[in-house]
Formats: sequence, C-alpha cells, structure tokens
Amino acid sequence: MKKTLCLLLILILSIFSLCATESINSTLPSLDKYYVDILKNGTPLNGSTLDNGILHLIPKNTLIYNMAEKTSSSSNSFSVSITAFKTYNSSWNNLSENEKLLKIFNIVTAISTQKGIKYISRTSGNKEKVLMEDSYCISDLDKKKSKIDDPKFLSVPASYQLYTYQKDNRFSGNTYTVNYKTTDDEIFMEIKNHTPLKFLGVTCVEKEQLSMFIDVLKTKEGLLISCIAEIKNKKPKINLLFYTVDLEDSFTRRITSLKDWFIKYADTDV
Repeated sequence: MKKTLCLLLILILSIFSLCATESINSTLPSLDKYYVDILKNGTPLNGSTLDNGILHLIPKNTLIYNMAEKTSSSSNSFSVSITAFKTYNSSWNNLSENEKLLKIFNIVTAISTQKGIKYISRTSGNKEKVLMEDSYCISDLDKKKSKIDDPKFLSVPASYQLYTYQKDNRFSGNTYTVNYKTTDDEIFMEIKNHTPLKFLGVTCVEKEQLSMFIDVLKTKEGLLISCIAEIKNKKPKINLLFYTVDLEDSFTRRITSLKDWFIKYADTDV
C-alpha cells in the first residue's frame, strides 16, 4: 500500500512539474501574437528604455522581469534588451527537466567559452570582429592573473557567485562580479563591472555602474533567452574629441553577442 502511494505521489509531482513549464505566449502576455511568431521563427526582438521600453519583451513572473521593472523605473539609468528563442535541440529529448536546467547552468558558468565571441563593429564598417579577446574566472577580484578553471556542477544551486576577468576590444581588460539565481524553470545571471570601463583613456562607465542580465527560461516550446544591459549615471552618447561613444548601441551589440554565445553552446556538450 505504501509503495503504491509513493508511486502515485511521484506521478502527481511529475505531472505538476510538466504543467509548471509555461508556453511562450503565456510568459509574454503583453507581446502581440505577430511578434511572438517572429520570435518563434528565430528573429530576436530588441528594446530600449530610451525608445519603446523593454517590459513587453521580458517574460512575466520571472527573476529577470523583476529586474526589468526596476531598471525601467530608474531615473538615473537607461537599459537595452534583446529577447530570443531557441527550440530544444534533439540531444535534449532524453533529458529530464532537472538535467536540462543543469545543462543550462553549466553553459552560463563556463566563462572561458566567451573567449572569441564576435560582434558587429561599427568602426570596421559593420563587419564582424572578435569582441572578447580573453575571458576566464579568477579567485580574486583585484588580481586579474588569479586565473582558475570554470566550475563544473553535478546539481543546480539556488545561487552562486563568480569573479571573472575579460579583455574586449572596446574597453580593454576588466574584472566583473557574476551572480546567479535559479528556480525550477529559470537561470538568472547578473554581471557587474568591478573596474571602470575606459575607451582611449576616458572612463565611459564608472565602477559598478554597468549591470548585464542574462536569463534563460524553459518553456514548453523551447528556451527563451532574455538579456538586459543597464548603464547608470551616464548619457547614452559620450562625445570625445574626434569620436562619439554610443553606449546604447554598443551594449545592444554586446548583449546580442552574449545571446549568440549561449545559443551556440546550447547545442554542445558543455
């Protein structure tokens, strides 16, 4: 009798777990069906708090939606976003829901795999160039040479923190704090700059004034990837002597590269 009750309980919990994963339409209730279909067909959707806003592009009742609400109401910052969709790869068919979440978590904590990611360079005539020249985890935020291996997980923690060093071809080398939070269907990643971001010796973003959020949500149809970059206490454009740094456009392209990075490794065995 006890064995039967246990099996019944496991069955009920399994059914509940399946039902808990929502469809894209229900997670994006403010988005017109036309744009949901565009998203499902593989075209990302961009937003900006300087233009048409970002909340309608962010899945509701999620960790990243809570953050999007805060950034959208901030009077001393601006934010850009990109939302994309990826169907589950055939290699995911035999994975349990927990195994899918674990795979996602091991992808987004594999910081070294960001080395070599590319972006569209405006200064090179809208040509593709390498954005991230180096990328790795460190043990000490103030020591960029304290390199350590990427972590590897056998189970998904509720929260986790990493320190990283990244050298890109725009703001050179900087250190970052990366914080992770997870739920049954979602992995949320927040990246904050520990050092000021400088271009040609000029500080474009002060210490801890950049936050980039990457969120991966499991839905019935596939993975919904949402990215936001928030820049505080800076105007969207910084005028140098012979050059203008367009932060809105620059960080839109940066989070686009991060979105592409995740999608690429979602098809690998990382």
